[in-house]
Amino acid sequence: MKKYIAMAGLLFLSFSCSDLLTEDPKASLTTEGFYKTASDLDLATTGLYNLIGLTFNQTAGFASTFGSDEMTSNRDGNKASWSDFDTFQATSSNNLLAFWWTNFYKTIKSCNVLLANYTEATDATETALNNAAGQAYYLRAMSYFFLTRVWGEIPLVTDASTNYTREKASVQDIYTQIISDLQQAETMLPDTWKNDSKRYQNGVNIAPTTGSAKALLANVYLTMAGWPLKQTDKYALAAAKAKEVIDNKATYGYSLVDINILWKKENNFSSETVYGIYYNTNIAEFVYPNTNMMILAYSPSDEGAWGDAYGELSFYKRFPSGARKDATYQMVYYPNNDPTKAIDYTETTYKHPYFQKYRDDDAFNPTNHVTSNWIGSHTVPVIRYAEVLLTYAEAKAMADGVDATAYDAINEVRTRAGLKNLTTGLSAEAFRDSVVVERGWEFAGCEPAARWFDLQRTETVAKANSNRDASETKLVGTPNDVTHAFYWAEIPIYDQLLDGTLVAQ
Repeated sequence: MKKYIAMAGLLFLSFSCSDLLTEDPKASLTTEGFYKTASDLDLATTGLYNLIGLTFNQTAGFASTFGSDEMTSNRDGNKASWSDFDTFQATSSNNLLAFWWTNFYKTIKSCNVLLANYTEATDATETALNNAAGQAYYLRAMSYFFLTRVWGEIPLVTDASTNYTREKASVQDIYTQIISDLQQAETMLPDTWKNDSKRYQNGVNIAPTTGSAKALLANVYLTMAGWPLKQTDKYALAAAKAKEVIDNKATYGYSLVDINILWKKENNFSSETVYGIYYNTNIAEFVYPNTNMMILAYSPSDEGAWGDAYGELSFYKRFPSGARKDATYQMVYYPNNDPTKAIDYTETTYKHPYFQKYRDDDAFNPTNHVTSNWIGSHTVPVIRYAEVLLTYAEAKAMADGVDATAYDAINEVRTRAGLKNLTTGLSAEAFRDSVVVERGWEFAGCEPAARWFDLQRTETVAKANSNRDASETKLVGTPNDVTHAFYWAEIPIYDQLLDGTLVAQ
């Protein structure tokens, strides 16, 4: 078995904030003599959010999900790096490939250090100890969940040591660890952080809660029921765990919000966010991981933005008209930021619709579409309550057959989107397919609940790409839903070099 070491730094404690959002970073600390008090635990867990914030604050990591059928890019300049994933020709040398790999493993390493040392904080209460460990377990599980879906077999690191010959673990072993971590997080995290002004702000929980752990565990079980493990007994577990969240949504503070404000800056602190990555540009000193660069990433170059990616035409044309489509995509464009020359996407440089989801931010002027800064504070929701509902609907149907509760769950999302209720009387398989389609509409664009992961687990990557519009950049590689060609990305070249395998050649 080829061996790889996941590159990850020592404990990162360069904080983006004392309240997770507003304080300057002060130091980078070692662990020796550090874990003594509840305050030390607080600082250590806060440092974890600096790392996870860096992971989701730009499009680089999301590039590995571009093999889906709803996002594409052009091949001009640096955009070819994204296009390589979209056209199935990305290699281990792709400069975007290492972004998630490196940053998720950095998060894991710091979680490992905290979990190895938190019990030394003998001056802290049992609650403080549990809460600190719960956050680390949650973030470690989440990191491994993304890593194994992108790369499959990967190094499983649960200690703070550096080992350049660590063997890759099986996908099953990775998921076993994820489940164990989330089960720990369920019991150690609070239902709410209302008594912690750092982790509860503007009416929502900034840090993960029991509800966050249950929701993520439901997603994990749903994924395990599909490819590559195909453990269909996990459907029942996914449904049960999602139902726990739904039944206790008032306790956790979850609900769907009006689709018209879902992606507005005034909704950055939202009851729909089950777990999100929060950013804040209003700090005294610039802190890179504390800012979100999505504000320019999915906006058109015609308006002075970066235009890293935009919507695929076939998917866009199938997308049901209505409020959700209007909230998902930019509908009107101002070339050179001149509102007197309004056009639609067909007249833009690349003749594709751009995503609106992360654009409305403090630096964005809606009157002329000028973006005055390349950084923003837009929240990136890793899990939304809409995903909990759709996870329950699919898992319930596949575990026990379609019933009224499964229809209620998907219809709650459809009603919010302005659509009619789903056709009744569907078989379990037809109902599941309808939920997967619904997830496509709901999470289109660069959301962590990526369309790519749904196509992957349902073994429909090639099928979805067969609908590609003839005007799109041609596919170079050929995905295959039987052999699963191109389902997993190559491990970044620098990690392959570390064990001497390629050097020896």
